[in-house]
Amino acid sequence: MSKNLVDLFRTTLDLEDFFTEVKKLQGNFSLSTADLMALGQAYFERYPEKFVQRNLDEVRLGYQLTRFCLLEKALSSFPEEVKEFFRQAFDKPEAAPVLLEAFRVSAFGDRLQEYFVQLQASLSEIKTTVDELPKGMIKERFLGGLSTLHNVVYLLKILISRNC
Repeated sequence: MSKNLVDLFRTTLDLEDFFTEVKKLQGNFSLSTADLMALGQAYFERYPEKFVQRNLDEVRLGYQLTRFCLLEKALSSFPEEVKEFFRQAFDKPEAAPVLLEAFRVSAFGDRLQEYFVQLQASLSEIKTTVDELPKGMIKERFLGGLSTLHNVVYLLKILISRNC
């Protein structure tokens, strides 16, 4: 049975604890439009949006939260070593060339292109769900997180194509 991200968010003290708990789910959670809305509402309950004197750190936390959840869902069907490679590449894009070289010589390196195509397809499917969200701050946070993921996908695409 899939877990509810909103309940996890509400019961964890900070984002690092939340990320740890989400990672344990191995992508076995729902990301329907209703789920995204509920998670966004829970986020804004903890970090209320202010239009005057906005707290940019809290805005960044929202992007970080959405990126993490979307990426974990996109990686759900991958072996753990592959997940870890992509997690690190998305977390530290500046290290992607070194991470990529290490991954190429791993037991899964010969399937890099296949995993990358699968990741792109999963993110595309997730984007369709995010696009269905109504206009507003919740959608903005998810689109912001998704944009960052797509920037790293573009970087990885270039790096992977150089060595194919």
